[in-house]
Amino acid sequence: MDRLNFNHLYYFYVVCIEGSIKGASEKLFVTQPTISDQIKLLEEFFDCKLFERRNRSLILTKEGQLAFKQAEKIFELGSELTMRLRNKIRLPKKTIDIGVTHYMSQYFLYDYLLPLFENEQVSVNVREDERHLLLAELEEGNIDIVFTDDKSGISSGMNAHRAGINKTFAVAHKKFKKYKKGFPESLDQLPFFNYTNDSFLKFEIELFFSKNGITPKIIGEADDIDLFEVIVRNEKAFAIVPEAAKNRMCHDKEVVVLGELEELQTSVWGIVKKDYNGLGYKLLKREL
Repeated sequence: MDRLNFNHLYYFYVVCIEGSIKGASEKLFVTQPTISDQIKLLEEFFDCKLFERRNRSLILTKEGQLAFKQAEKIFELGSELTMRLRNKIRLPKKTIDIGVTHYMSQYFLYDYLLPLFENEQVSVNVREDERHLLLAELEEGNIDIVFTDDKSGISSGMNAHRAGINKTFAVAHKKFKKYKKGFPESLDQLPFFNYTNDSFLKFEIELFFSKNGITPKIIGEADDIDLFEVIVRNEKAFAIVPEAAKNRMCHDKEVVVLGELEELQTSVWGIVKKDYNGLGYKLLKREL
C-alpha cells in the first residue's frame, strides 16, 4: 500500500497558507517548478485535483479544502509533539476528562456538565469505571474529576467537592396513582421491579422496606434503567429510581411519582487533585 508523502503534503499546505506558488517558493526557498511538481505528485497520489486556476489565482477544489483541513491538523500535531518532546513544554490541555463510578452513570444528573460544553476550545470526555481505578487515574493526572457517591478513602492530595444530591423516587404507571396516598406503606404487596445484588441501591431499598414494614411482590430484577422504564410504562410494577431516571420517565404523562424515599438521599461528590485549577474545578465551584 502506498504511503502519503508528507513532504508533498507540506508543500501543498504552505501554498494554501501563502495563497500562491510564488509565495510558497519564497517561504520555502525552493523554485516554483519544484513546488508545482510536488503538488502534481500529491494530486496523482490522491487521484484528484486539489487546485483550480481562475484568473491567475489558485482556488481550492472541494477535495483540496478537505486536504487542507486535514493537513492543518497533521502539522499542528507535529508541532505540538516537537514542543512536548524536544522542549519539554507542558501545553494546555484541550480536553477535560471525567470519570463516573459504576451505577452513578444511571443516577448522575448530566445537566450539571452542560456548562463545560460552552467552551468550544475543549473536548469533554466521560468514562465509567470502578471507583478505585478512576481514583488511580486521577492520581496519575489522566482524569480531571471523578464523580462518585462516596468521598471516603481519597488520598491527602485530593479534595472532595459536593456536586449535588441524589434523590430517589418510587414511580409507577398512572393506574397506581391512588397509592400516592399513604406512601410509603401503600407500597405493601404491590408488584415491584428490583435491582440485582450488584447494585448498591438494592441493599438500601431493602432496609427502607424493612424499616417501614413493606413487603412488595418482586416480579424481577435488573440494573438497566431502560428496562425499568419499559416495566413501569407497561403497568407491570412500580420501580424505585434516581432523580435522573424519574425526570425522564415522567415526561410521559402515563408515569407518576408515588413518593420520594428521603432516607435514600445521597450526596454526589466531585473528586479532584488539590493542585487542579482547570475548568472542572470552576464547574465544581459554580464559577462557569
